[in-house]
Amino acid sequence: MKTKSDPDTLDTQLEYGHRLLVDWASSITRGMRYPSEATRELLEEATAGDSFADLRTAESTALMLDFLPGSGEESWHRFREALGRLQEIISKIPPSLPARRIGELGRIFELDDGDIRILEVLLFSMFPGPAEAFLGFLLDGLVRGGSRTRHCSRRLNADNRYLHRLLGMSRMELRKRLDPKSCLGRKGLVEVDEDLDIEVPDTLRRLYLDMDEQADVRSLLLGQGALTTDLEWSDFAHLGQDQEDLAAVLQGAMAGERLSGVNVLLYGPPGMGKTSLARVAARHAGIRLLDVGETDGQGGDPSARERLRELRLAQNLLEGDNRSALLLDEMDDVLDGGQMSFPWLFGPQRLTGKNGSSRVWLHRLLENTPVPTIWIANDASTIDRAVLRRMTYALELRLPPTRVRASIWSRQLARHGVEAGEAEARSLAEGFEASPGVADGAIRAGRLGGGDIDLVRRSVDRLSRLMGCGRPGIQGEVDFDPALIHADLDPVELAKRLASGNERRFSMCLQGPPGTGKSAYVRYLADQLGMEVLFRRASDLMNMFVGGTEQRIARAFEMARDAGAFLVFDEADSLLGERRNTRYSWEVSQVNEMLTWMESHPLPFACTTNFGSSLDMATARRFLFKITLDFLDRDQSRLAFHRWFGREAPLTLDRVNELTPGDFEVVRRKARVMGQMDDGEELVELLRAEVLARPGHRRAPAGFLSHGGTSQ
Repeated sequence: MKTKSDPDTLDTQLEYGHRLLVDWASSITRGMRYPSEATRELLEEATAGDSFADLRTAESTALMLDFLPGSGEESWHRFREALGRLQEIISKIPPSLPARRIGELGRIFELDDGDIRILEVLLFSMFPGPAEAFLGFLLDGLVRGGSRTRHCSRRLNADNRYLHRLLGMSRMELRKRLDPKSCLGRKGLVEVDEDLDIEVPDTLRRLYLDMDEQADVRSLLLGQGALTTDLEWSDFAHLGQDQEDLAAVLQGAMAGERLSGVNVLLYGPPGMGKTSLARVAARHAGIRLLDVGETDGQGGDPSARERLRELRLAQNLLEGDNRSALLLDEMDDVLDGGQMSFPWLFGPQRLTGKNGSSRVWLHRLLENTPVPTIWIANDASTIDRAVLRRMTYALELRLPPTRVRASIWSRQLARHGVEAGEAEARSLAEGFEASPGVADGAIRAGRLGGGDIDLVRRSVDRLSRLMGCGRPGIQGEVDFDPALIHADLDPVELAKRLASGNERRFSMCLQGPPGTGKSAYVRYLADQLGMEVLFRRASDLMNMFVGGTEQRIARAFEMARDAGAFLVFDEADSLLGERRNTRYSWEVSQVNEMLTWMESHPLPFACTTNFGSSLDMATARRFLFKITLDFLDRDQSRLAFHRWFGREAPLTLDRVNELTPGDFEVVRRKARVMGQMDDGEELVELLRAEVLARPGHRRAPAGFLSHGGTSQ
């Protein structure tokens, strides 16, 4: 018959945490002939507290703890002997699931018993239980001076005077095991900050919280892999050679002898498909891509430092795995610590610790990563150059050209069950400079609304306004009609000659009054060349910060070059004004930037302006073609009247001069609103009013005298 003191008798109320706290208490007392008064009081309070409550009431251990460490040496000796007998009894308690997982982690990283004991203390201190309660007594408030003040934090401090005793090692050995160059430090399992607080990756909590007995330790810490995407490799064909280069880099990183320090940066504005490209490229290369730093160990929002700790841990867990890569999204957030950056005021922000620590840690993380890592950023200008130069390959994602956006619209509409033809997809692509991300959100709205294409259009219109990517039409813009172009050369003949040749490096300046068809002709010319138009107004390029306009000008030329598009700048006089009349240095620098790009740009480029005489003199030799468009002559005005209003023009139209195709377009819209489409004379008067309202035109006297008549 078994007795209470029989070591084979174990109570169901006892758990592995009780075994740990007895081991820790025994380690503290071991080698101490007699404790200090502070140590004795702490042990007395700890063993009398909640952490030892189950041990005092359990049948198998109650007799071992019927007394507390007294004030005499004999009492202390009896207490140590009791702990020894208690330790022998509860050593029968098998390791819990978290303890077994820590052991498995130790085997993965080849940790010794001392390192495993450190991880046990750190992990069990995070969760309620007898072990955590005991640590609360002994560790929370015990710092250098030994003063017993309670802290709110449960972080363990490397300088705690009892921690090394609890672990059964010297203070020097503990310091070595927590050193950044130690096994725990190099593997990313432990980090000691400048206050000597010991930190571990928050993902280690999963070892304790996940109750699946069959879960693999690596899988628990790495997660389930990157999310899937509906996009395909062909959706990024517009990247051309860049797409192939990205695939070659990823495939090469997996083949043969694996190189360390392979980092790929994908950057560009939000919604351009950077993350989707990373996932599609990995799938295309046959690589398992794993997201890191998405959530903390409890599914919450991780800090920037925590995301980097998780990245380092994941890199070490995957060392030697030739089919896996890592993805860290929102790199900007990691590098500025989650704070708002203002690179246009202060320059790129730098990663620092609490007290401005060195960036060397991050540099070594990049240089020594054993696993290829894809970094995603929205704005590379906020990233320190020392970080950028450690990238193996970098690719900027910009807004795809219209034909590619139309293809994406068409595929996405079909995937979401929204009925739409090619013409509707093309219309959406031409009407909105929306990124694939914005398009996807708008299509989901249409799907929720029962597959309504009109709801998709309204949704993308709202989102485009929100994102600033709408593309409103030009006021007074009309379709190109060569019969209504009054120019100093034959525009149709010029278009034929340019289209029949192989030379695509040319520039032109189209000047003339508003509404004469400058923009319409450029679009016609681009169509004859089989090119898309990248249209930018001066307002799209102007920036309030010094150097900002120059950057936007350069970006427009780069986008046109990469997309193979015909670049057009409207209102170019705002960008190419006469430098001799400038007041500020930035006005000169933006003209210089424009002229430099004009000389080196390999594709067609055009500027339109209403004020050709105000352009800088140096622009004359930069423009290969200089075309002046003028007002319609009398015959063209009569032809335009018939085209827009479907009727012969009254004779009174001959007395209205300085008309443009744009005037007829505006008057037709106005006449429809006012119900005057059937009266030819009223239409002529509306055209006359448009001419008189034009800025710079000599107007008739105001007031009652004006009723005497209007002369042209």
